[in-house]
This record gives sequence, structure tokens and C-alpha cells, in this order.
Amino acid sequence: MRVKLQAWATVVFVVGVLLGIACKLWFPQYWFDAYPVVLVVYWVMEMVQSFVLERYGRDKSDTAVPSRLFVKVLFVSKLVKMIITIVLIAVYLLCYQEHTVPFVVSAVLFYFLNLVAETYVVTKRPKT
Repeated sequence: MRVKLQAWATVVFVVGVLLGIACKLWFPQYWFDAYPVVLVVYWVMEMVQSFVLERYGRDKSDTAVPSRLFVKVLFVSKLVKMIITIVLIAVYLLCYQEHTVPFVVSAVLFYFLNLVAETYVVTKRPKT
């Protein structure tokens, strides 16, 4: 599961880099200097979460039903990611007064993209 989570996080990161290049070239009014920070923060959070979920992953029997500990760790990690996202947005809004809307939109967009990717990987049933 760790490798799949890391692969999806890297795909989202690459898509973000391509969107950033397109934004900088064709829509410079929406570009802001902190955009790479958003990408790196979410990529690092996904990498850390992949190691944590592997550590407390599914049982060795690899059943379709995850253990209670795995579910608790999964939801705590989702809560931590949400709190980090809120703190990231709050710090940016308090420190910088320009490009606030593009920053908030990009931060929320990448939060949801990573959320969809990790939900897909975690809920995918193991092959029998």
C-alpha cells in the first residue's frame, strides 16, 4: 500500500507542477510565489502518511476488512492533514496580503486531490 500511496502522491505532485508551469506561462495573474510550497507540503504529508499507514497497515492475512487500529490511524492521519491545511492557509493569510484567493484555492484543490487518491488506494480491496 505504501508504494501505491507514494505513486499517487507523486502523480498529483507532477500534475501540480504542470499546472504551475501552465499558470505561470499563460495565466500569470494567478501565479504566486508560494505555489511550490503548497505542492511540497502536500507531497511530504502524503509520504509521511504512507509510512504511517504501512506501519499500522492491514493484517498479515490481508483480509478485505481492515483492523480497528488501521481505521483509527487512517482517520487520525486525515484529521492531522486537515489541521495542517487549515494552519497553512491561516499562516499564509496572516503573513501575506496578496494572491490570497489563488493560494486558498490551490491549497484546497490539492488537499482534495490527495484525499481522493489516498481514499482510492486505501479502500481498494486486496486481490484474492
